[in-house]
Amino acid sequence: IREAIGYGVVKMNLDTDMQWAYWEGVHDYYNSNKDYLQSQLGNPEGDDKPNKKFYDPRAWLRSGENAFVERLKRSFEDLNCINRN
Repeated sequence: IREAIGYGVVKMNLDTDMQWAYWEGVHDYYNSNKDYLQSQLGNPEGDDKPNKKFYDPRAWLRSGENAFVERLKRSFEDLNCINRN
């Protein structure tokens, strides 16, 4: 990417990478909490334990958003766009 910028490239399409990063964040959340995402009640901590905080969309969407932010930061570094006001 830096070499391309050196040759004068002024546009990079990040959309596909950003979509994948978001998906990867959600996917990683699912894999990390799989035992808590099979039903509303019952998990490794007990048959009557609730799983609401795990299947709440705000929890797994946040994981996607965080992965998105990290990928965006990496893109900014790759494109030499940090601290360039």
